[in-house]
Amino acid sequence: MEFRNDYTDDNNYTHIDYWSTDDDNEVGRTIAIVCRDTKKVYYIDNGFISNAIVRELIEETLNEI
Repeated sequence: MEFRNDYTDDNNYTHIDYWSTDDDNEVGRTIAIVCRDTKKVYYIDNGFISNAIVRELIEETLNEI
């Protein structure tokens, strides 16, 4: 599994993305977004709410703001 928080779109939302394999052809999926204007977190997939890595990436993103 791989998680990343390195993409911020034009609306100032940072995406927390997830890949389940190491396959370079796999399309990642967004599991949460962080609004950099309001600091609100929106989970797209509630199954990751308690995931420690996801929470760490969200905290890292919020600390950058």
